[in-house]
Amino acid sequence: MGLKTPTDLKPKVVAAIQLENHQRKLLVKATGLDVALFREKKGSLESSLNANVQNICVSERDKSIFEILLSEKNLPKEIQFNALSSRLKKPYSFLVGESLDGLMVAHLSEIHHMLVAGSTGGGKSVFFKQALVGLLKSSDHIQLYLIDLKRGVDMKPFEKLKNVRIAKEMLPAVALLQSIVDEMERRFVFLEKNGFTEIEPMRDKFDRIVVGIDEASVLFTIEKNSKATRDMAENARELTDKIAKLGRAAGIHVILATQKVVKETIDTRVQTNINARMCFRVNTDASSMTVLGNKKAAELPEIKGRGIWSVGSREVIVQVPKLENEEVIKEVGALLDKFNGKNSPLLQPMLELAGSMDNGGAAFVIRKEKADLATQQEVF
Repeated sequence: MGLKTPTDLKPKVVAAIQLENHQRKLLVKATGLDVALFREKKGSLESSLNANVQNICVSERDKSIFEILLSEKNLPKEIQFNALSSRLKKPYSFLVGESLDGLMVAHLSEIHHMLVAGSTGGGKSVFFKQALVGLLKSSDHIQLYLIDLKRGVDMKPFEKLKNVRIAKEMLPAVALLQSIVDEMERRFVFLEKNGFTEIEPMRDKFDRIVVGIDEASVLFTIEKNSKATRDMAENARELTDKIAKLGRAAGIHVILATQKVVKETIDTRVQTNINARMCFRVNTDASSMTVLGNKKAAELPEIKGRGIWSVGSREVIVQVPKLENEEVIKEVGALLDKFNGKNSPLLQPMLELAGSMDNGGAAFVIRKEKADLATQQEVF
């Protein structure tokens, strides 16, 4: 079988592989041809092959081979959260998106922790917020502790709920993480005392806890100009690492969202313990490699909300649900009676934050920085 091109060089299909999800892959020998040529001719390829072209890329094993991913079906370019939220039947579940095999729903008790990544405008923030709304709609015994260092702008719709706490600055964020670690250790004592292996909310009267960190790179970036800031960023890394490593058994889950995906900002220690990843289009192969271990996210089409859902070794291309900010506000408003009323379903009080969330805590850090400086001066 041959493919028509506007050059004298003739590509040749060397293999056709049948895949799951109504997909198949053509391996095309194309020595001397640029993959951009094939991408430009996507419409012609679809017509001649009578199939939808999902992706065209260079094989990682042989640079003279192009891989053309075909499908008998095509993903929608937009789906609405409101049309699908009724599918959230199981507690602690949220919508992942529409795949070629149908709607995908994830459960915190199965994925444990999640990383959400992608360039600006790709759908990362929308996915992050719709996942939080989904968890709140599907679950009764749940507490959310959110970190948004952009002064809480993106997380503002959630702050009316009594089962949600939001940290908007660095010091309160670190205090929040320390409180989560303290609660985790308290739960481990409970598990050991009772001979259990993991928390079950109804049996143990502990709510599931979700720690959501929006634009995590801001929290974890270690600046050189301030020892206090440097110490807090390192502390945040260590605490988050501890939660990601040990939180599963304690019923505590981490969701990290970021557009800046590099090893310097998202610690590899943290990534090692995160099994589920939603990656939207990224600008570089290196960013895709950091999140997925391959270049596929850099090759996604420029369709807002189109991402790759990866759990373990399985990767699926999905179109994620769209939920505008005004709709988030409306959804949260509908949850006020559930979580703010007299019959709140929470099994325990919200956590008291470690240290201080006020200026007293900030003063302590400043005093500590001055003390460190004084110690250095004494040494010299």
